[in-house]
Amino acid sequence: MPETIELIILFIAIAMGAVGQIAMKAGMNRVMEKSGGDLGPIIKALPRIFTDIFVLAGVTIYVLSTVLWLWVLSKVPLSFAYPCISISYIIIIIAGKWVFKERIDKWKIAAIVLILFGVAALGLSEI
Repeated sequence: MPETIELIILFIAIAMGAVGQIAMKAGMNRVMEKSGGDLGPIIKALPRIFTDIFVLAGVTIYVLSTVLWLWVLSKVPLSFAYPCISISYIIIIIAGKWVFKERIDKWKIAAIVLILFGVAALGLSEI
């Protein structure tokens, strides 16, 4: 079983990765609104994309999560760490509902339950 500090950093990295994705989504929503729903050629859109504060914050948070993730990979068995990333799916589903007013249906709830059971089973396998 990984040490407590390793687990804490693992979950911080996962949470930061999800928060980074949420911020990038919020930023891209703003960019699309300002662009009238059409970014045009991606190369021409890059300055608009990478000057949005939410996109920049999201990329920064995501990069920092990657640094933490690299540390986690050096300490925790891959067969334990990598499946734990699925917890980010739960964070994203909840944030999608809360931040972006997305719908959570019975299939998403079932998926959340399955993910929780799967991560719990992985944790038990390490004991």
